Amino acid sequence: MDRDEYERRFRDMLERAHGRWSEILRQSGIDSKILNRRNQPCPINGCGGTDRFQYTDKFGEGNYICRHCGAGGGFKLLRAVTGWNAGDALRHIERCLGTLKPRRLDQRAPQLNRMRALASRIWSEALPIAPHDNAHRYLAGRKLDLETYPETLRCHPALGYYESTGDGRSRRVCAYPALLARIDDQAGELVSLHRTYLDHGAKAPVPDPKKTLSGGINGAAIRLAPAAETLNVCEGLENALAIFKRGEREAVWSGISAGNLQRLWIPPCVRALRIYADNDADGDFAGQVAAFALARASRRRGMDVKVFVPNKAGSDWADVWFARSDHLIRVA
Repeated sequence: MDRDEYERRFRDMLERAHGRWSEILRQSGIDSKILNRRNQPCPINGCGGTDRFQYTDKFGEGNYICRHCGAGGGFKLLRAVTGWNAGDALRHIERCLGTLKPRRLDQRAPQLNRMRALASRIWSEALPIAPHDNAHRYLAGRKLDLETYPETLRCHPALGYYESTGDGRSRRVCAYPALLARIDDQAGELVSLHRTYLDHGAKAPVPDPKKTLSGGINGAAIRLAPAAETLNVCEGLENALAIFKRGEREAVWSGISAGNLQRLWIPPCVRALRIYADNDADGDFAGQVAAFALARASRRRGMDVKVFVPNKAGSDWADVWFARSDHLIRVA
């Protein structure tokens, strides 16, 4: 197959295989011990060791990490263990996907539709961010305030905060103002909302002040500006606002989480992709793994790709911007 056909089939395979890599790898003859999610010797290229490798499937892509030879996903793991070339591995996985029982996605459709309807209703109740409202005051405190805000951000005057009751249900605890960010899919349609609950211009005193309405965000993003030939992407909303403000309102999208950033949909018009990763070196490197996975996939599509990571472990780009702004204020 030629390169264009391979890339098309490869992207289609990755989409169909998402969340099914453990099945695929077992069906491909990969020893179940390798997939038991425990620390063990690395099976790749004789890397060895005693406990440096762990299969996690953390983002549904057959994810693994080795402290010696690095991280990867199911496709790389399959090739490394079997010795197959890329074309043979792709054809094998396509055959596997044809024999796996279909996922019952239709059972989730009513729930996803309800979530989208709920997101649309909440969004319609909110107002554009204005000076001195809770959203503006909160962002100003984070040095992320703007003279005019993207249309994808709003402030809800009193949004219900719910907590789980432990029996599969939830109860309304209180209502707080909230910073809302709309999450749009490939077609630019609202599929979910990111909510930051606020109280007097600060995060509300609740266990989880930042929440995303569940369901349906696979590859969707918070778009602070329409895509352009150069697109900047990152994880969290505040990271995106920091990059947006620093870059004088360049095209910036938030992938919301590391897992979703890894499978973020990048429009065909994008020629240069700039990925701003969280530095999770004090944890499990999830931010870096997701960023470089997206970088690798995008490079294969012919994009000019660069990845940026803050120097300090445990920091993100909102932290970098806050520290820089604070320094400039003190110097002035």
